[in-house]
Amino acid sequence: MAKWMLSREFAIKILMSMMFCMVFVGANVAVAQVAKKPTPVEHAKPLPRPKGYLATIAYPPTEMEKSFFEKLSEKERVPGSWEEDYSITGKTGTYVGWFGIVREIKELESQAKTELLIEMKYFDGLTDEHIMAVSFNGAGDFKAILSGTDLGIEHLSLVKVYGFIKNEVKSVPEIEADYVLHWDWGTFTFMMAYGKQKGNTKWRKLNKVPLERIYSAFPDKKYYEDRLGQRQKEPSRPKEEQ
Repeated sequence: MAKWMLSREFAIKILMSMMFCMVFVGANVAVAQVAKKPTPVEHAKPLPRPKGYLATIAYPPTEMEKSFFEKLSEKERVPGSWEEDYSITGKTGTYVGWFGIVREIKELESQAKTELLIEMKYFDGLTDEHIMAVSFNGAGDFKAILSGTDLGIEHLSLVKVYGFIKNEVKSVPEIEADYVLHWDWGTFTFMMAYGKQKGNTKWRKLNKVPLERIYSAFPDKKYYEDRLGQRQKEPSRPKEEQ
């Protein structure tokens, strides 16, 4: 009888241990699934064309964007202007919302993430009422890390990336993206070239037009190609080390 009770107690302990392991593993799987949830990417829609005069307005965050916009400090809501210099370096740990042109897209499928190399563009808080408008000048390149792949972000499109600056390597900050707003060709333009130009000369050399002609209220494909270069059709999918 005693031997049977010991066996029964031993079996119960084993069963409880197995249940604990199942709960522990299940919890970790759930956490992993949450961690791998794709970064939200909102794709801007074309705005109505003006019926009369062109108008300038204060930047209106979208409904989806508002909660992220409200996390920005007052200083970070205007990343670059006519009057004040703005730097993207030395800000590790800061929550930012930066505009920029997507120069490189790398999809790391085994890690379920996307890396963007972005040419930052200044923004003084004002835009055209009918189209998103940023400066042609900027403060340099930065990287954005997004969860997921096939997120619909196009090469040479305009994005606004929200998130904390995770680190900085060789003066290139890296943002762990919380949310990205994406403007494809036809939905954004360059409002002059204000702010001190500190961007990558590699990208600047692709521009074919004088800076005084950088703006267009109704940009077409040629507008973007003359200022940004030729578009890549597919994102880079580099071979990853095993």
